[in-house]
Amino acid sequence: MKKFTLSGNQQHNLTVQQQAVVDSNEPTVIVNAVAGSGKTATLMHLATRYRKGIYLAFNKAIVKDVVPKLPIGWQCKTFNAFGLAMTKKHYPYASVNFNKYSNLGVHPSAKALVGKHMNMNGNISKDSWKETCDRFKVPYNFAAEAKDIMQEGQDNTNVISGEDMLQYPIDNGWKSEEYEIVLIDECQDLNPQQIAFLTCIPTKRIVFVGDTNQAIYGFRGSDPYAMNRIREHYSPVEYELTESFRCPTELIATVKHIVPAITSNKTGGQIDSINGNADIDFPDECFIISRTNNNLVKLAYKFIQENKHFSIGGTFITQLKKDLNRVFHGANSLTAMRDNVIKQYEKEITRAKGHKWSISGIENKYDSLLAIINVAKSPDDISAFVKNLAMHSDSASCRKLMTIHAAKGLESPTVYFIKADTCDYFKEKTDIQWEKQQEDNLYYVACTRALDKLVFVK
Repeated sequence: MKKFTLSGNQQHNLTVQQQAVVDSNEPTVIVNAVAGSGKTATLMHLATRYRKGIYLAFNKAIVKDVVPKLPIGWQCKTFNAFGLAMTKKHYPYASVNFNKYSNLGVHPSAKALVGKHMNMNGNISKDSWKETCDRFKVPYNFAAEAKDIMQEGQDNTNVISGEDMLQYPIDNGWKSEEYEIVLIDECQDLNPQQIAFLTCIPTKRIVFVGDTNQAIYGFRGSDPYAMNRIREHYSPVEYELTESFRCPTELIATVKHIVPAITSNKTGGQIDSINGNADIDFPDECFIISRTNNNLVKLAYKFIQENKHFSIGGTFITQLKKDLNRVFHGANSLTAMRDNVIKQYEKEITRAKGHKWSISGIENKYDSLLAIINVAKSPDDISAFVKNLAMHSDSASCRKLMTIHAAKGLESPTVYFIKADTCDYFKEKTDIQWEKQQEDNLYYVACTRALDKLVFVK
């Protein structure tokens, strides 16, 4: 059985566009690469022209995929791993604790605001804190406590948090060893802190690679306009990779309205549309992708009842447990649980509307909780479901349940896209332009995970 793989094509003959990137020699380059356009293969060819370079990746999965392909003498690290190595040279005995700032202060919102402010590369000014609060929809009254927490945490150099790994080098002006070239992957997902951190790496050349239309992590703090910020700061020479080697022309047609430039010479793709209320026989190897968690919860519950194998992300389960514990605390019946969910939902919606914040995340969270209540027969049934769900956490099954965010960077022969119109629903719900664009981007990412067959489940 063929397992799902990280994105990237395996062709050896470079296209004209790919060769142009490999032959480029400008000090700063930005490559806008569409989904499945073979950016990894292109970068590996480029890397062979340099003896010493660093490939900065967005996550550990990319590092694992890239390391075996790089020439001898090259390094590949995540931003945090690279920053930690720099920081450890100055604080060699410091321990690592990603909860460093969470262990300080009193209010959870103030604690969480610290990391967000550092991700924004914020400073101590009131305007800077106000900008972070507005960006992440946190009331400004938590800024004062957050500022004190951040100062206390940064003064404690015996412990290093994830944010510190980049912030200490930035604040202290530390420099890494020099590299002939720096490759930045998935640059559309960089946050302001990561962009600022690049000044800590002496290099003769830097190449940014990304896809404007795959920017989907704005809710986490990445800069929705990261590629524009890079253009403004570096004035790079631009290149494009517009041919997708992953998706057949039939599938490309579904995203042409979002990315008109994308092309493909691959044929034989299949697009289907089926009723979500039907009893669907999902194949053993497929992605089942949803914009929201509630659709995945329902399917997971159904699969468990039918004793069918599947895999679902451990992060998804961890967050679900936290949400369940918070809203179900003290409830001893399904009715009481439902009342708690509705009460908490109305409270958060009222606050969000008062600040004119987007409500899509709130709806997603509480719809998922209600989905569990609606399919369960008793509180014990819910407990059993969560326990069973953990057994399917990141399992070896090739039948993958995942959100669009979790599917990014992956591909599968067959993709089932559950209620694709949910992207349009959330797009209409917000007045913030970058959030509207990211809903289009999510749709694009979901459709371009398929190698052969894309099924819209209505």
